[in-house]
Amino acid sequence: MKIAKITKAHMAAAIVLSTTLLLAGCGTNTAKEKEPDVIEEETSSNKDLVIENDVKENDVKEANQDKDITNGNDVTDNQKAPTENTNIYDYILTQYSDMVQNDFYINLRDSDNYDSSFGEDIGLEIRTHKQDIYYTFYDLDGNGTMELIIAGGEHSVSNPTFSPWNYDLYGYDGTNVVHIFPEMSFGYRTNFSLYENGVIEVFYSGSAAESGVDFYRIGTDGFTPELIDSFTTVGHLEGDVPVFTYSQNGNEITEEEYNASIQSYEIALTTLDWIQIQ
Repeated sequence: MKIAKITKAHMAAAIVLSTTLLLAGCGTNTAKEKEPDVIEEETSSNKDLVIENDVKENDVKEANQDKDITNGNDVTDNQKAPTENTNIYDYILTQYSDMVQNDFYINLRDSDNYDSSFGEDIGLEIRTHKQDIYYTFYDLDGNGTMELIIAGGEHSVSNPTFSPWNYDLYGYDGTNVVHIFPEMSFGYRTNFSLYENGVIEVFYSGSAAESGVDFYRIGTDGFTPELIDSFTTVGHLEGDVPVFTYSQNGNEITEEEYNASIQSYEIALTTLDWIQIQ
């Protein structure tokens, strides 16, 4: 699974640490989550809560910056020829290109013009630190119209392939380009992966002790995500022992059922061809 999830061990460690701090008289801070470029300023407790961000950066793979970048798989003919030209997304890609060419507007960070410098379709989290930006097209629902996927990450010479961190997913409603998940901001605590059969996996983390995985497919209108399955993990302490509860669509299941059900959806795509935005 591409998304770096909070492991059971990390969750257990964070729960124990949180309980110890509470018994020692430390107050609980419910401040809003920090952006990726300021994670280093968090306390060691908060680092446990966002361990997935560290894992994510270790997963970014090396690729050629001057050529189209692929995930190492051959292109197959399992998609229909798109009936809509991908140039419908040109103005979206222009916004990202402007951001890249202007170094993410770092020189304006302390000015009143900083936020307004970014294109209106660029998500909040992808702009928080300078990184390589990529795009690719894929017909997720097989209706003949390509969707646009935006991703980011830096290369690592220690890895032979490239696996970017997904930041946004765009579709077409027949008239306008739209965000497939307009209410979600992908990046830090929420992210998505794409799988075979049009499955979109959205992973989110509310805290070290609670996380969820939802699975969607695009509806018949070609742009509305429809929930097909939902899983949650909640941990708590019984004495000094961390105990986890697993649920599917609100019904408690075993850990084995939880893992098997999620893995049944995670069938890797045969190909995604990533192109770096210059």
